[in-house]
Amino acid sequence: MRHTEEPSKDTEARDQQQFDEAVNSKGKIVLEWLAGAGVVAALVMSMVALVQSGKGSETTLAAQPAVGQAQAPSAVQAPSTATTKPVDLKIIGASKLGPDGKKHDVFTKTEFAVKVGQPLKLRINNTDDVPHSITAPVAGLNITIQPGTHTYSLVITQAGKFQWFCIIPCDSDSHGWAMQNAGFMSGYITAT
Repeated sequence: MRHTEEPSKDTEARDQQQFDEAVNSKGKIVLEWLAGAGVVAALVMSMVALVQSGKGSETTLAAQPAVGQAQAPSAVQAPSTATTKPVDLKIIGASKLGPDGKKHDVFTKTEFAVKVGQPLKLRINNTDDVPHSITAPVAGLNITIQPGTHTYSLVITQAGKFQWFCIIPCDSDSHGWAMQNAGFMSGYITAT
């Protein structure tokens, strides 16, 4: 007859500790994976909202400089009250030669002068086959520009000079170089 030895209390405690450590380790991995999935889902939802916010043919935006912290972007779909002639510009993919010798995506106009509180109409012809944006976080500005021609009314509520850039990944052949350089997919809005 075969005799089996029962585990001692020390063996049971050690086995229980190893089991608990394995559960904690795997539990952490699962929680980290779920957190990562949550971040990805939030990014996807933000991109969908960004694209949806630019679907109207005309958008009115009010912006002001942040004091202390950047303000959340605000965009309100509404008819324009601007009575001046719109500023016409285009977005053209891979068209402007940069200092690196490569052709980059470009807005044909990247500097905008506005009067505080007075709407400036922008008629933008996005000739590229993907959306782009004019985003100025400090001014609370975020315009998504779908392919085709769309009109936007831009209103700045306080004086200042606001840097803007395209936040939708573009100029991918050059790792987004144009998104970071004024005169390409970036520029300034000056409100006086």
